Amino acid sequence: MIILDSIEIIILIFGIIGTVAFSVSGSLTAIEKHLDLFGVLILAVVTACGGGLLRDTILHTEIAMFREWWFPLISFATSLLVFLIMYKLKNLKWENYKYYKITYNLVDSIGLGAFVVVGANAAMNAGVNNWFPVTFFSVLTAVGGGLLRDIMVAKIPDIFRKHIYAVASIIIAVYHYLLIQFNCIYWINVTSTVIIIIVIRFLAYHYELSLPKIKLLEEEIK
Repeated sequence: MIILDSIEIIILIFGIIGTVAFSVSGSLTAIEKHLDLFGVLILAVVTACGGGLLRDTILHTEIAMFREWWFPLISFATSLLVFLIMYKLKNLKWENYKYYKITYNLVDSIGLGAFVVVGANAAMNAGVNNWFPVTFFSVLTAVGGGLLRDIMVAKIPDIFRKHIYAVASIIIAVYHYLLIQFNCIYWINVTSTVIIIIVIRFLAYHYELSLPKIKLLEEEIK
């Protein structure tokens, strides 16, 4: 019988939360792009597990999604449920609803926060302790799946243009690492990490905040 300590239990819970959240966002993206059921299932798993796959490949550690097979299974089940729900709503213009966009941003933000925590834990378990690589692997775990998702549907990745997306992940990854170094109570650390990124993302969404962009002259003429 395997007995988990409190930190392992927290990581497991946040891993499940992140998997469900990113599976939902991956499924919704696939449905918006008119993919069939198989496409919805695959895109959900890629979104939920892709960041961890990239992280473990670079770290040369065992691929988590192959060892912890229940995470892809949870992703499949979540995406199937989303597909069935959206199938019932197919005659409604749900993708244009304000509440749909808010819900999408919420689950995506929860996934980001949860996987920053999971990524930091995986990196430190692999022997990485310096703040920079821990932050790198935290952010890679959080945004890697979304990056692969967007590439697969021929979409400019959200991390390069969406409301303070990758930047928010970097901020909370550093925040999470610092709290670990100061021996903050772990459940307070991870809970506040997720809450902070939700707040940052919703402020950016509400006030339409983004990093500076260059608008070319010919675009202004058009």
